[in-house]
Amino acid sequence: MKKLFLWIIFLAIAFFFSMQISKEFQAKVLYLSDAVKIGILNLNTNVVNSVTRYFNQAEHIKNLSNVLDKKENLQYLYDALQNEHNALLEAVDTKPTTMQVVLSRMISYVEINNYTKIWLDSKNLENKREKAIFGMISDNKAAGIAVYQEGRLQGFLNGNEKCSYSVNIGDNTMPGVAKYDINKGFVVDYIPLYPRVEIGDNVYTSGFDEIFYPGIFVGIVESVEESQGYQIARVKPATIGAEQFYWLVDIDSLKSEFLPQQNTESQDNTTKIFDFNKE
Repeated sequence: MKKLFLWIIFLAIAFFFSMQISKEFQAKVLYLSDAVKIGILNLNTNVVNSVTRYFNQAEHIKNLSNVLDKKENLQYLYDALQNEHNALLEAVDTKPTTMQVVLSRMISYVEINNYTKIWLDSKNLENKREKAIFGMISDNKAAGIAVYQEGRLQGFLNGNEKCSYSVNIGDNTMPGVAKYDINKGFVVDYIPLYPRVEIGDNVYTSGFDEIFYPGIFVGIVESVEESQGYQIARVKPATIGAEQFYWLVDIDSLKSEFLPQQNTESQDNTTKIFDFNKE
């Protein structure tokens, strides 16, 4: 009986200690389990955040790229407009003193690889007579001539075979015709032999052909030679290449405004030496 009582006490003590150990073990197991769960949850959160942040950054980068492309496009448009605005301001600042001129914009070249023939805007041009000849001025310098044919305004710059007009050379105002020579380039031909033309003489429009008014700077004489009883001067033109804007001189409109009415008919019948139907 005594032994049974001792076994009961022993089992009770053992059960008590086992319960204590079990609680501590269970607490450690639960702590480890909670740590694993928390770690998994944190890992899941970090992964979700990383993926979300990646896609957000990708979308943000895409949006920034689109904004940058639009900004670059706008910058190009702004630069083009700024250049055109500056060219227009320069053209207005160099407007000739006479008011019988019209500002015209270059549209494009007429032919590929030919930079001496251009199309011009004629919307501001009131005088649209076929074969009418206009003087082209850029920066107060003679740039060429323009003709209105078949409903379009075409410009021939200095150095084109169809560009010719009357000029004076040097202090002696020697007359001649500025034109293009296939072998010599831009020249003044048909200059009388005397007095002599000198290298460095300035060339100006004479106004005798009723294309330009007198005194517009054309260029500087670079060399002189004789041919068939005339002097020929090779000239460095004051303007080289095409510009965005030109002033067009219309001498006929000047005449019709300032000459008596009875002379208008005779002026309209004036014969010019230029024939633009010949190729």
